[in-house]
Amino acid sequence: MKNKVKKPALFHVLSLEDSVLDFEIISEQLINAGYSLNISRVESKGEFTSLIRSETYDIILADYSLPQFDAFEALKLCQEYCPDTPFICISGAIGETMSIELLKNGATDYVMKDRLERLPLAIKRALKEAKEQKEKKQVEQSLLISEEKYRTIFENVQDVFYQIDMNGIIREISPSIKNISHQLSRNGLIGKSIYEFYFDPDEREILRQKILEKGEVRDYEIRFKTGQGERKQTSINARLICDSEGKPDHIDGTLRDITERKLAEEAIRKSEAKLNYAQEIAHMGNWDLYLETNKLYWSKNMYRMHGYEPFEIEPVYEDFIHRVHPEDKPLIDSKLQEIIATKSGVSFDFRFILPNGKIIWVQNNLIPVFYEDKLIELHGVNIDITEKKSAEQELIKAKENAEASDRLKTAFMNNVSHEVRTPLNGILGFGQILSNPDFPSDEKEKYYQMLNDSSDRLINTLTNFMDISLLTSGNQKIYRKEILLENMIDEVVKKFRIACQAKQLTFILKKPQSIEDYKINTDEELLGKILHQLIDNAIKFTSHGQITIGYEKNENEFHFFVKDSGIGISEESKKRIFGNFQQEDNADTRQYQGTGIGLSIAKGLTELLGGRIWLDSEKGKGSTFHFTLPSNQQTQNQLQDTMEHNY
Repeated sequence: MKNKVKKPALFHVLSLEDSVLDFEIISEQLINAGYSLNISRVESKGEFTSLIRSETYDIILADYSLPQFDAFEALKLCQEYCPDTPFICISGAIGETMSIELLKNGATDYVMKDRLERLPLAIKRALKEAKEQKEKKQVEQSLLISEEKYRTIFENVQDVFYQIDMNGIIREISPSIKNISHQLSRNGLIGKSIYEFYFDPDEREILRQKILEKGEVRDYEIRFKTGQGERKQTSINARLICDSEGKPDHIDGTLRDITERKLAEEAIRKSEAKLNYAQEIAHMGNWDLYLETNKLYWSKNMYRMHGYEPFEIEPVYEDFIHRVHPEDKPLIDSKLQEIIATKSGVSFDFRFILPNGKIIWVQNNLIPVFYEDKLIELHGVNIDITEKKSAEQELIKAKENAEASDRLKTAFMNNVSHEVRTPLNGILGFGQILSNPDFPSDEKEKYYQMLNDSSDRLINTLTNFMDISLLTSGNQKIYRKEILLENMIDEVVKKFRIACQAKQLTFILKKPQSIEDYKINTDEELLGKILHQLIDNAIKFTSHGQITIGYEKNENEFHFFVKDSGIGISEESKKRIFGNFQQEDNADTRQYQGTGIGLSIAKGLTELLGGRIWLDSEKGKGSTFHFTLPSNQQTQNQLQDTMEHNY
């Protein structure tokens, strides 16, 4: 199928011509030139005027002279109603002067009637000129609109537009410079050096070098000053503009006053610093959790509370939950359920495990945010209450100790009363019996022994009270001398064999196998008291079996022990058995006599002599008390220098 040839567009022509013959010749010339002609002919001014006002033409052809109308009048009407339409004058006889005058008045061209073959060429040239003129007007119009827009922006924008040459002279600056300072104006700044307005001129050179190196700068902050020296913080966007040869010509840029923003930022920074400082002092931090994105944010001190430097890690809720103490995780879950159920905040305490393994107590204060009944945010403040919890535990412990002390005092007073009155009553009773002259002589010996036993018990009780008093006040004196240990031990053992025989207990003394005479530099009386208290304690709490005492030499110290097959001591009682006024059974109706300070005296005297004391025991199977003493004066002095007395 052959392509259809596109018909040329109609060429609309208005002909002002009173000669029909000339009109036909004109039409023929244009048709022969290839125009698809749509031509109208008029002869009068009225017809001409009507058509140019109501129709649009590509070109107007006008005879120079018509009855009562000519080309000058026609040209004037065209300039009024269709100024962009090309106007060609066609005349049979027109002088050069009139032709020039027509052209001056705005005619596009003229053609003589005897040379109408030139008409198509003249029309072509006229159309071209008209097209160029139209395009020029469009460009000028666009430029005018653009300039107007630029002028509007230039004069009304809040930022300051400026242009400076490479020496810093201001070529152009927008009127908005007055927004930075009312003392500055566009007219007053053009031609001046920009250097006058830098707070620090060296900063200008640094900025200039950056622009030369990179070709532009973005959001570059620099300080300016106004006419009175007021400092302004500004942000600059600037670009280097080069000439046609690529050489730097000038700099275009914008200037924004950010003084208020900087002041606000500084105020926020100071406020945050104060908040962080306050949180650090108060051992607290705040956090925000956005549940829809699962994003968790911490304050600086929140990081420190959790064992990190600020922003060292990105906080993650799952990691936080992982470090909650296992026993407290159910508490976290229950409190979240409470928040959802009540739609209100909660406060609770839990334990948190730091990266180094340390456990801290945290008070968690939560405020929820709901949207359409859905929990979307949690905001909280955490307070490190570890010290508070420790203080609470100390108070509880102190309360328990005070209550225990009260019980001990009560038991002690009852015990003291018993331990003093019992032998004293015996002394008085037996004294009265013995003073009776009628009492049989053969029975007096038995009562004399009872009287002696009661006296010894009373003396021992009073002696113990004196010993514990001296130890507690720190007034116990030490008189050291070198003694033969074997002789001293024999003397102590001799006193207790009878007591063991009376209870039918086997008494065993274990000495070192070496035949060497061991000597020790210590206080013989105080060592004897230690052994006395431990052996007396063993006999008291042993109803059958045996009592074994012994000693041995170990490098720079002697090791002593007293072993019994008595009632033994429970694990719980081991922790307090060396305390003042302590027996495993402190009840008022306890089975065994004594003040409960014997082991405390033994411990105090052992440590005073530079030794240490401990026990091994199992309930129902007996006990073994051990203690050591330095074997010479030098070792004793070294230990004494590092000891901390509890009395």
